[in-house]
Amino acid sequence: MTVHVIPYNVQDAFLFDGTGDGCLIWQPDRCYIVLGQSNSAEGSIFKYNVIKDGIPVTKRPTGGEAVVLTPSMVVITVAKVFSKMILFKAFFGEVNEIIIESLKEAGITGLGSKGISDITIGNRKILGSSMKCHSNRLVYHAVLNVSEDPSLFEKYLRHPRREPDYRDKRSHNEFVTSLKMEGYNITAEELMSAISKKINKYMMG
Repeated sequence: MTVHVIPYNVQDAFLFDGTGDGCLIWQPDRCYIVLGQSNSAEGSIFKYNVIKDGIPVTKRPTGGEAVVLTPSMVVITVAKVFSKMILFKAFFGEVNEIIIESLKEAGITGLGSKGISDITIGNRKILGSSMKCHSNRLVYHAVLNVSEDPSLFEKYLRHPRREPDYRDKRSHNEFVTSLKMEGYNITAEELMSAISKKINKYMMG
């Protein structure tokens, strides 16, 4: 049973291959599985379920572990050229702070930062991110779970090889939450608009 891993060709692919600054805040059009740069299909996914359900599998040019993308999520991709290169941690922090501020203004509480670059509500993850570096250009890539049921991740994804300390070996279903599960009915469209305004302002600053 073989899973065909296709080249990364989803909506934000142009930002990884391009030059200069840019950003895209977008909503997946269907379910995808996206492997991290160092992942293999064999080690990261339950192949039988993926093949049976016809889920396309691709591999992004950034680190981190495999993720599921669905229309119930928002993806934030930000590319920025630095005249003086900064640390990955600093860029993660800058963009995550913009997202946290946008969520707070939408009335979401209990937000925090854990691990290398996760955004959480309480002790559960709502956003994970990864980074690509080429010369003096960094590309930030994050997935925000608006309303997807984490049981879907259990169906397709194996437990990751690496995990942040705060995960403490919890299953996907125990570790990940969504804004909807936390009682917030904000839509993906509302979030994309709010986050886009703040990131565009940051990019022009």
